[in-house]
Amino acid sequence: MRARRGSTLVESSVVMLLFLVILVGVLDAAQLLFFHQFLNQRVRAGARYAVVHANNPSVVQNLVAYNSPAAGNGEPGLFGLTPAMVQVTRYGAGTAADRVEVQVTGYRMRFLSPCLSGVFTPGPFRAVAPMESVGAAQ
Repeated sequence: MRARRGSTLVESSVVMLLFLVILVGVLDAAQLLFFHQFLNQRVRAGARYAVVHANNPSVVQNLVAYNSPAAGNGEPGLFGLTPAMVQVTRYGAGTAADRVEVQVTGYRMRFLSPCLSGVFTPGPFRAVAPMESVGAAQ
């Protein structure tokens, strides 16, 4: 009878360890999916803003990083995103193929799991949208 009490404690610790490993793995996968969707949404919002408003690269960079056209005074943006990580490029200005590309590169994230410790750099994330004239002559 005495040996069974010790085996229950050992079995419980093994089950708890396995549960925690699975839980941390699920949290890491959820974090990866969240940041993937977050960065995709930020580049789409930046491209949409660039085609509807005047194409000013610094304003688009601020919009992507801070969710505001105004600069953040050197503060880190949403989830550590900075304007330096955002590139805005316009191709074919004044032609029928006029478009804007917004790209995020160099964003770094950390995993929670000690097995996957270190820094992961997802991406690059990019969105391309055709320029809209809103009826104005170009």
